[in-house]
Order: sequence, then structure tokens, then C-alpha cells
Amino acid sequence: MLYARELIEFMGAFPGRDFKMVELVGYIANGRTMDIREKRAVRKAALRAVEALSSTGCILVRPPRASRGGFAHYRWKG
Repeated sequence: MLYARELIEFMGAFPGRDFKMVELVGYIANGRTMDIREKRAVRKAALRAVEALSSTGCILVRPPRASRGGFAHYRWKG
């Protein structure tokens, strides 16, 4: 899990708050400008880390409401 430490650090500081993937990727990027390819790679690695932490029960995943154009929410269960 490449970005698990960053996700635990960021989401653990705000337990009970919902996050979108774009916020998580923005924190992991740490202000760096990235091209689309890099962002996609970070998003994919972050999603893998979220799924792993979700399977252990640390993160609650709320799926998107709409079938198209929606986004999932991720919450640290602290």
C-alpha cells in the first residue's frame, strides 16, 4: 500500500468527516503539479490503499448516489 501512511495521517486527523477522492489525491500530491498520467497513477494507488483499509474496518466507503457523475465518500472510523 503505497499511500496508506498519508491517508491514515490525513483522514485520521478528521475522524467522522467525509472525503472525496480528489481531496485525498490533492493531499498525497502535496502541492505538486502533476500531469494526467501521474494523477491517474496516484488515484489508482490511493484507491488500492483505501480498499485495503476498508477491508480492515478503518475506513467507511459510501458509494456514489447517482449512476453517472457521482462520487464516492470515504470516512475514517476513529
